[in-house]
Amino acid sequence: MILIIGSNEEDHCKYIHDMLQQRGEAVEYLDTRKIPLETLLCWCASQKDNAGYFKINGQKILFNKIKSVYWRWNYGIPVNVEGNSPEAQHLAHMLDREINSAVDSIFSSLNCLWLNSYKAIKLHMLKPYQLFLMAQNNIRVPRTLVTNDKDIVMDFFRKNDEKVIFKPVRGGASTEKLTKEHILSDKMSDLITSPVQFQEMIEGVDIRVYCIKDKIFAAEIRANTLDFRDDVKAQIVPVELPQEVQKDCLKTMELLDLKYTGIDIRQSVNGEYVFIEANPAPMFIHFERMSGYPISQTLCDALAEGLVGAN
Repeated sequence: MILIIGSNEEDHCKYIHDMLQQRGEAVEYLDTRKIPLETLLCWCASQKDNAGYFKINGQKILFNKIKSVYWRWNYGIPVNVEGNSPEAQHLAHMLDREINSAVDSIFSSLNCLWLNSYKAIKLHMLKPYQLFLMAQNNIRVPRTLVTNDKDIVMDFFRKNDEKVIFKPVRGGASTEKLTKEHILSDKMSDLITSPVQFQEMIEGVDIRVYCIKDKIFAAEIRANTLDFRDDVKAQIVPVELPQEVQKDCLKTMELLDLKYTGIDIRQSVNGEYVFIEANPAPMFIHFERMSGYPISQTLCDALAEGLVGAN
């Protein structure tokens, strides 16, 4: 059995689900929105053989029969409690805590191939820590400042020749270029309410690298915007990365507990490769169509094989 964390409402989930089915694989969605009322769980945590199951649409998905998991989209687990009283809020908090503790414990126990693991997903939420781990291991990353102290921003701005970008610490919004107007505006005083991530601006070409186990697919993304995600007409052109950069990609996967990732790299105007981040659940359909790379086929190959020696 192959488990997909997501639903048929999400294009990439459905794409992989349908491709696996066409190959004759047993595959099922785990839609976290249906936990706990529609999707039931049972786990005998004291047994060595990991006896337990998810009951999805009336079918028992035995934990020890799951050979791989594709984590594409976790919707979160809804907790529905009526009322806004302190008692109702406390009950909602307790339910959220208990349900997530149970599910996260089960995820952590499954002895199978994860694309990608619970640990890798959590690391992605800690983007500055990702950069810290890579920098510690001699992988070039942008000079980065995370702060809510407005007085230090101007110093960082000057030290980077006034070429700085900013974006949310956890991601989820487009990158913007920092200007003197930003620093001198009243909005800079709002920084105290929440840290922001500031980085040196690397002028050059964006490269997206898909790594699936030991396979690497790389392409330049030739965009006309600061953040290539904002350019729907960006060109995707396959490239061959130098061996040292490929080694750094594989090292990044090891550091971040990744078996599958989309790594964003910026090749500077002087030819330096700078690692921006590694996404544990990247979109791939458009990239695959534009580049011709067999991303989905390689993903399905890995999921069908599972973890050799597991279960």
